[in-house]
Amino acid sequence: MLHFGKIAIIGAGNVAYTLCKVLKNKGITPFCVFVRNELSAEKMRQKLKVDVVSDYEKVLKSDFLIIAVNDDSIPEVATHLVDYKGLVVHTSGTKSSRLLNSVERYGVFYPLQTISKEREISFDEIPLLIHANSDEDLAKLRAFAEILSSKVFECDDEQRKTIHLAAVFISNFTNVMLGIGDKLLKDNGLSLEIMHPLMKEMIEKSFEISPENALTGPARRGDMATVRAHENMLENYPKEQEIYRILTNYILEKYQKNEKL
Repeated sequence: MLHFGKIAIIGAGNVAYTLCKVLKNKGITPFCVFVRNELSAEKMRQKLKVDVVSDYEKVLKSDFLIIAVNDDSIPEVATHLVDYKGLVVHTSGTKSSRLLNSVERYGVFYPLQTISKEREISFDEIPLLIHANSDEDLAKLRAFAEILSSKVFECDDEQRKTIHLAAVFISNFTNVMLGIGDKLLKDNGLSLEIMHPLMKEMIEKSFEISPENALTGPARRGDMATVRAHENMLENYPKEQEIYRILTNYILEKYQKNEKL
């Protein structure tokens, strides 16, 4: 095993499954994977060919433990680790590393990416945000993370929470906007695919020249005739109409336009 020792993973969800797969693709087979649900455990065994356990006995024999469960389950998992001697990290974007302070060595290993089992993913360029309660373990965690990704960042708990909040706006809310656009298109016999080049250019341009400089559209240029026409087209979509109004007014105020809906 590598210099950071035997790696164990707790969880069977998107992050745990994908992390296990990424490790195996790098030639690193987890020492064991803890899964409580037997059906999920059997799927992990069959698909990933790893040692899946349902009690903590083998987990406690590992050297490096990654807790990849939902945020609310982290404290409960931590209660089983009070005698653990290795380094324990969780993968939450918002929860404090101190949720794990019942053990001597703890930290965070947070992949900044939307992850699902259904999509093949490589960690090679995914930002990995790390934190540990000692410099020695932070160095070990960095060494581990750099095997998986070329983009490793040290972030404390507050910085990571801010990054997670920004990610909700940038990723989750953008996805909701795509969903609204998809709905409007489908209701008129059209496909979301027609928007693909537009979306790609907007994203690339925003990262190249900044979101503020990349913004175009009727609200940005103060074209109130088009704004009102859009509002009328959304009469049968009251929730989407309200979202349109809120975002349009936000843009008008940001760019010091006097007219409002």
